[in-house]
Amino acid sequence: MLKMYVVIRKRGNMYGFRFLIFSLALSQQFFLCAAALAAEVFEQAVVELVNLERRTQGRAPLKRVGLLDASSGLHSDNMASRNFFDHCDLDQQTSPFQRMTAAGYNWNAAAENIAAGYSTPESVMAGWIGSAGHYANILSTSYREIGVGHSNQAGDTANVRRDTNDDCAADTANSGPFHHYWTQNFGRRSNVYPLIINDEAAETDTRDVGLYVYGSNWAQDMRFRNVGEPWSAWEPFSSEKLWQLSMGNGSKTVEVELRNANNNVIAASDSILLMLLCMAADDQLDLHTQVISFQMTFEACSLINAWNNFEIETAGNVTLKAPTIRLGPGFIVRQGAKFKASSVVP
Repeated sequence: MLKMYVVIRKRGNMYGFRFLIFSLALSQQFFLCAAALAAEVFEQAVVELVNLERRTQGRAPLKRVGLLDASSGLHSDNMASRNFFDHCDLDQQTSPFQRMTAAGYNWNAAAENIAAGYSTPESVMAGWIGSAGHYANILSTSYREIGVGHSNQAGDTANVRRDTNDDCAADTANSGPFHHYWTQNFGRRSNVYPLIINDEAAETDTRDVGLYVYGSNWAQDMRFRNVGEPWSAWEPFSSEKLWQLSMGNGSKTVEVELRNANNNVIAASDSILLMLLCMAADDQLDLHTQVISFQMTFEACSLINAWNNFEIETAGNVTLKAPTIRLGPGFIVRQGAKFKASSVVP
């Protein structure tokens, strides 16, 4: 079951378009393992599928933002827990746009897709893509940001209320069970030009990434940096840029500053989890008892020194290269010795 609502507001004027698309709720097989999947995994998968479809159709990616996640997640949770399916909260009488505003999202263009009865991100996306109104929201160039909410009610029954005449009052109460409730919120804010790493993928296994930057009708120049590193030189604005993340595994944040012809500057950032693949010959290397008085490099996916005495003498020059390095009290560096540890993945 699908439903879609879109409103675009520009310069104080309101233009509303409402599309109601109904389909038979799909009969689903639910397994215990599905209930164990975190909503976050499903929601992130929907974001990535949206951007995959947008890229396939020549559209810019959308940035996932917490404010729209909050409004989407709240609505999905409320539909599941209070047994209704509609854009209007049938108990609190709130519209999608009131919920976005209440979440702190100051929108000037917004839309919502909802769905129920689809058990996976792939199936709900197929449903939305197969519906003209929902698909228009997914591909619309009016939006730059997205939030997704998914709620799974294992004990759902056929008591779901619906509003069939759009007066925000329930006129049926025997729909369902749907178990899975989905919400997508789309939006755009004035003077907010998002930066997006790898089309909003959650993680990457390489430092080389692609950046997308909004602001083509505003910015003249741009510059970038990894957090904690110097800024790059100013360069002419371009929506697409190749970039290299800082070394070492973990969460990586890239920042951008956009500058217009009047020297006004707007900043944005995005983060991604870097999980480099280790190709070293040794998965784990124990730094056991030894005395080193020459130059030597140790490379592995994990370098461990627990309690064994590993001593670098005055003439020693030792480099450790591994994503994970754990050194215990038995690791000794004598005065005058040279020692360097790097998180570069070999």
